[in-house]
Amino acid sequence: MALTSWKTFNFFTKSEVPVPADEDGNYPFDVSGSRDMPVPHFLTVVVLQSDLASIASGADSLFLGSSNGYVRVLSRAFKVVRSFRAANSTAASITYLTQIPNTSLLVTIAEDLSSDPVLKVWALDKAEKKTGGPKCLCTVAVQNGRRQFPV
Repeated sequence: MALTSWKTFNFFTKSEVPVPADEDGNYPFDVSGSRDMPVPHFLTVVVLQSDLASIASGADSLFLGSSNGYVRVLSRAFKVVRSFRAANSTAASITYLTQIPNTSLLVTIAEDLSSDPVLKVWALDKAEKKTGGPKCLCTVAVQNGRRQFPV
């Protein structure tokens, strides 16, 4: 018996997910800032334009850490709710982040080749008066024996 034809089973329908812009017309992690740029599917935008370093989910949000030290909080509709600098220098990369379940705490680790990694705990429900970003509750330098990676 020759197998000349195969049966196909379509379990999923493939469709492209459009990325919604925020109130200013910007897209998440859009470096160029141009409005006329064709926006591909969400993950392509995040990975190609920002050098995404870490990702976490929790509290009905998606948390994205980038290699330039920023954390962006996206809603369920993939709209940027909040963006803030979580690292002290622009060379530091947010390599780890997690949202503590049933709390409004976010833990980040920023790694820089020139200094020790820094662990920070953020209160997402409290805002800094100067910047409007979340309040940093604790900052701890991670002592890992001067090994650069991993933490």
